[in-house]
Amino acid sequence: MDDASRDTGGQSEIPRRLIDTPLNLRDLPAEVQAHRDRVRKEDAILDEVARPRIEAHIAACRLVAKQLQDWHQRIADKTDLELIGYSRAAAIWLLAGRCLGLLEALLVQIEAGIDNEALITGRAIHEAARILFVFCDSEEEELLRVWLDDEGKQGYVKAGAARAAQDRFEEKLNEAMEGDGLRRFNKTTELSAKVYDAMSRVAHSRRSTCVNSVWEAGRQMAYGRHPSPLRRASSASWGSAMTVEVANAVGDALRAFYGEGFFGKEVAPLIKSIEAVGEAAPLDEATIRGAASGSVQR
Repeated sequence: MDDASRDTGGQSEIPRRLIDTPLNLRDLPAEVQAHRDRVRKEDAILDEVARPRIEAHIAACRLVAKQLQDWHQRIADKTDLELIGYSRAAAIWLLAGRCLGLLEALLVQIEAGIDNEALITGRAIHEAARILFVFCDSEEEELLRVWLDDEGKQGYVKAGAARAAQDRFEEKLNEAMEGDGLRRFNKTTELSAKVYDAMSRVAHSRRSTCVNSVWEAGRQMAYGRHPSPLRRASSASWGSAMTVEVANAVGDALRAFYGEGFFGKEVAPLIKSIEAVGEAAPLDEATIRGAASGSVQR
């Protein structure tokens, strides 16, 4: 009996694939090198289209991030808030600042052309934004106290608990809308869980996410920065979406300090500015390829 199957008392198992395989030395095949050279030239053409569009998206996101930072800092400069105190206001201010710090880190990564690995930062942003959303609900106190107490190895707000709290809030909002004769909206809980799962797979270095960094035909792996302008463009587009998520979360949180009309008057136009750049400088592959000459599918 070989090591690919085992006797299980008369019941056979499905043979397991061998995982220890021999490795042989050889020179890089000439066809692989030729393929690398050809794609490098194609990427240079695509980059002429993608690069200025990526830069426009990053510039728009940075303007939004800077404005949010200014509003956040103004609270510390112009109020007597106990910044690290045991209060809902302090928790909102602290976590909003963490969201903004993570956004800054993400934009640095996007600007550097980081692809898959940026999703790890995105996961942290998404989790912090969901928790911040919970803190802004005056009827949610238990999770806020868990965060403020910050005790022991498990003394933090779990992602599932934050999603459940958000689901409760959205249900209350739907009931209020129905009471006013308005249509219910689709809850975001399921979508949020899917997004979080996709980013968590990268954070946990699942095989599929490692494979996603490999260009098999060229026998190369992207070490953070991706060589493909199309992948960098996709990351920049996603970075814009994450900036909108932070603007929504932090902008909503800042209402606690700036008043009810703050979001619609100040934050909504910032979000629209990012959306406008997305319409003027689309980053999808088809549009970039269409604007570039002599491009061929990789």
